[in-house]
Amino acid sequence: MFLLAVLLAAALSLCYRETEKRGLLQTGKELEEELPVCCAETEEQKAVFTFEVTHETEQTSEILNLLAQQKSSASFFVTGEWARANKELAVQILRMGNDLGFLGETCRDMSLLERDAVKREMEQGKELLLELQEQAGVRQELLFRAPYGQVGDELLRQARTAGFLVIGWYVDSMDWKGYGTDAVVKLVLQKKELKKGSIVRFHAEGEDTLAALERILPEMGKAGWQAVSFSRVEG
Repeated sequence: MFLLAVLLAAALSLCYRETEKRGLLQTGKELEEELPVCCAETEEQKAVFTFEVTHETEQTSEILNLLAQQKSSASFFVTGEWARANKELAVQILRMGNDLGFLGETCRDMSLLERDAVKREMEQGKELLLELQEQAGVRQELLFRAPYGQVGDELLRQARTAGFLVIGWYVDSMDWKGYGTDAVVKLVLQKKELKKGSIVRFHAEGEDTLAALERILPEMGKAGWQAVSFSRVEG
């Protein structure tokens, strides 16, 4: 089962990256603008950890505490629905030195929405993030991740028009697959996958996510690596 998980993860990661290189995504058309950022620019042994948050609160808090204990940070991509229902925790994410990005209003495939719906959702997301930043007393770049990684020309265009930097990923931890903690740890720590500036994808509600992080972060530290948020990767 673990071998199958590794092979599947490698295949999906390769497919995602190769698709990006060709500029061919869900629409099958050549994108007119730059593709999502999948690796940050850095010469240091830093990896950008990202967490998608759609409904989990308790484990999100535990992840925040673990990151702080390990002197690490991360970028949290939250839905508008979650952020409005958990404003205190959203503000805490920012105050603890992490990024807070937008994952759409309800984490659905936004590439299928009409132009006006996408535009409206982006503007609402921007307004929400700016409000939360103001409450936290911080100011940072507006980050957006397309739900499920499903992007197209119009979605990218509307995101950038609203002022968002679109973030993808280079390494998928596959914590959403339920393959077990060992699989998540090994997938993330693979030397051939993890490179300087790699953006790593996790899910705050993943069954194995927290247990895997408790092993991944110390192991990275021993090897001279640091997990950071996107905004801190060059800091």
